[in-house]
Amino acid sequence: MKMDEWTIMPGTDLASAQRLAAMLNQPFAGLKGSGGEGPWALSAEDGAIRCCLTIEKGREQFCAKTGAALSEYMVTEREPALLRAIIHKKLGIKPDSVEADVMISEAIGLLDGEPESEGQTVGRGRSRRIRKWGQSFAAYLKDKAVLHLEGFIRFRLKDYEAEVREAAETAVEERLMERQYQEFVTLLQAMVEWQEVRVPAVHLLHSGGHAFRLLDDKMRPLDREAETFAVLPATPGGSVDEQEEESLLVSKLLAASPRHLYIHTREPEAQVIRTLLGIFGDRAALCPDMPT
Repeated sequence: MKMDEWTIMPGTDLASAQRLAAMLNQPFAGLKGSGGEGPWALSAEDGAIRCCLTIEKGREQFCAKTGAALSEYMVTEREPALLRAIIHKKLGIKPDSVEADVMISEAIGLLDGEPESEGQTVGRGRSRRIRKWGQSFAAYLKDKAVLHLEGFIRFRLKDYEAEVREAAETAVEERLMERQYQEFVTLLQAMVEWQEVRVPAVHLLHSGGHAFRLLDDKMRPLDREAETFAVLPATPGGSVDEQEEESLLVSKLLAASPRHLYIHTREPEAQVIRTLLGIFGDRAALCPDMPT
């Protein structure tokens, strides 16, 4: 009976290679060795992980399990490292910083998607990736005895790297937008601080969605334009541009420069409401009632 031999070259540091060897052995515990350590052994000389077995039946299943273990290692170990490198290159963020960790978590969340069922913490995208790329590894191992892991991922799994890169770039874009938003809010906070108070109070009536009215401290329209401020201009697709909405509303409130801003809304978590609370700080107060 011919003996099957495979060699996997991890192309990584010793600690990662040890973790990979353990993951490769996990599906085959007890298959070889009196200690039940499994058939894969890490060589201290060249860092290769080797397996030498005589498989009478189930060779295809062996390759499938090995491919799944390689794919899980790739998603668990290599994916965060790849994301970290991309994010560092795009934003110059220190690879070991908390901000980098947060962005990596966000990118992985984009890749994983929603959990497959209630109570699970891992999204269905993760199991899809492990299953899909595991099949690629298994198909290769059925015909080849040596696998250079880094080269295989780089040259044969280009779709995988493209998917990871897209998630990283999306996380970067979202973080840049968040930075711009925070800079916008900080600038307007400063304007509110140094502006002279012009009116005692302004009541902002938010009846939902993009419908707003501005009233003075005596509950009268703040100006003539306030009567027509119920609906903002819509885009050709029928939706209101959120940045235009915030900009118009903030401009009116900055021009009024109230000592107190009373926000009457049943949607306190709306983006525009949270922006106003951030800008006006202690001057702003949420009011759940809607005056008539």
